[in-house]
Amino acid sequence: MAGDERKEHDPSQFRKPDGSEGRSALEDMNEHHRPLTEWALSHIPSFECDKILDIGCGGGMLISLLSERFPNAEIYGVDISEESVELTKRTNASLVREGRCHVSLDPVSDLPFGEGTFDLVTAFETYFFWPDLNNDIRKAAATVAENGYFVIVSETYPHPLFKERNDKIIEDYGLNLLKNHQMKELMESCGLAVDVFEIEEKNWVAFIGKRVISSST
Repeated sequence: MAGDERKEHDPSQFRKPDGSEGRSALEDMNEHHRPLTEWALSHIPSFECDKILDIGCGGGMLISLLSERFPNAEIYGVDISEESVELTKRTNASLVREGRCHVSLDPVSDLPFGEGTFDLVTAFETYFFWPDLNNDIRKAAATVAENGYFVIVSETYPHPLFKERNDKIIEDYGLNLLKNHQMKELMESCGLAVDVFEIEEKNWVAFIGKRVISSST
């Protein structure tokens, strides 16, 4: 999204990348977000994972890393940007050819997947752009199977040490940033057991939510 060493791009290109400028922003995001992504993925427990959904797949870097972490998984990516869909396909061309990667133009508010479809659902650097956040979180969480995980990651969260920087980012990019306890509570209200990981000095946060197994009575 927007970090201290980030190249300058039109803020609109981070919400919905388009054209050559959007492609440049996506390529920048692939590079810029890699350390954050690798850090967040390190907190996902090892588990049997056959089907993954990446919401807001951007330039496709996360899908590439997920395919290495879970080599037997079939991965679906969705985004609202045609440029993102095309770059994700190119970034993961071999996975697409193998039938392991499927990328489509779909909004989080209208995901074309049923409840409990995926073992892992990821949303990296994207939730703050979602149009109806509470409902969109619930819809995304509903696609997570029992014992599966819903992972939300951001390089920015409200914190007094970063208030001036974050206030400017919120204004420039039109973000809807939740406090960490608010996101945790929202995910827990969707039936997830949530662990929160932070690197305070970098203003990074990862929410790892596990779908709680329904208890029979």
